[in-house]
Amino acid sequence: MLNGEYKIEETKRSGYKIAGLILLLLAVVAVVALIYFFTKINRGASEESFPIAFTVPKGASSSLIAKQLSDEKVIRNPNIFLIYTVATNASGKIQAGDYMLDRKMSIVEIVDVLTAGKITNSNKKVTIVEGLSNKQIASSIEKRGIDTAQNFLVQTQKTFEFKFNSSAQTNNYEGYLFPDTYEISKDGGSEELIREALKNFESKITDKMLSDIQARNLTLKDVITMASLIEREVGRSSNVELTKDVIDLMQRERELVSSVFYNRLEIGMALQSDATVNYVSGRSDRRARAEDLTLDSPYNTYKYRGLPPGPISNPGLDSILAAIYPAQSDFLYFLNSPAGVAYFARTIEEHNSNRVKYLE
Repeated sequence: MLNGEYKIEETKRSGYKIAGLILLLLAVVAVVALIYFFTKINRGASEESFPIAFTVPKGASSSLIAKQLSDEKVIRNPNIFLIYTVATNASGKIQAGDYMLDRKMSIVEIVDVLTAGKITNSNKKVTIVEGLSNKQIASSIEKRGIDTAQNFLVQTQKTFEFKFNSSAQTNNYEGYLFPDTYEISKDGGSEELIREALKNFESKITDKMLSDIQARNLTLKDVITMASLIEREVGRSSNVELTKDVIDLMQRERELVSSVFYNRLEIGMALQSDATVNYVSGRSDRRARAEDLTLDSPYNTYKYRGLPPGPISNPGLDSILAAIYPAQSDFLYFLNSPAGVAYFARTIEEHNSNRVKYLE
């Protein structure tokens, strides 16, 4: 009896030990699982930042979103994502829209963005650079995938609600598409961009500027045409740092180039602007090629005297101001060094001397 009772007690104790060990093992497994889970949800798929544009479709399930996030390598484990959204009651709170995520973001951060509806601005930003012609702008927006070059040029032939249509429309708004960075709607294209650029141009031309233009017996079209030449003739090569001193010097050069052109117009001398020749030839070089100087076009200011029929580029405000307020000088010549610095001369002898110094 005594031996039998001892055996029974020993068996019960052994069972308790086994059960305790199992519970301990389960507890350890649970702790490890929790550590693993919390590690995974708080660590990004990558240690390197890699922005990803991500769209949550309307009505998309959590499992579909998890798969898409995994396919884009924004998360490593779609199951961890699903468990976290269920555990936090977030699965039904994810909002449709366009988001900007990052592979460095944790699942916790991603879910916070998706449930808060922190969608990105779906508008597009488009920059019109100073001195670009309409054709060049058209080519630029086609490369950006905003619209076709052909459609942009077709749109410029339409009539827009614009204060200066009498000056601008005959040249398809060339010169009046004000250089700036514009924000257009997600589905917007050439028409919206042109409308915004014309509206911006209106805001830049003040009543005082118009009054001063009239006082000089000029038209707005004269000034914008002159400004378009100045814009193309003054600049710096890409390896020159545009410090404040350089920017100030460039504005002085614009005003002096303006004076050269007005001085030539006053005495009936051809403008001989390389920029107008390149507008005809389609070349992007700063200097015109010798074989292009005889091209038969009213825009060729080597062959025809006076201003060309219209602007050759879309000038910025600095060039417009230089066209309205030129420097007072008796210069008739200028040239640009390879770095872009302008050198001025009163006589052909001085000009030829500058050519030897700065070009040859």
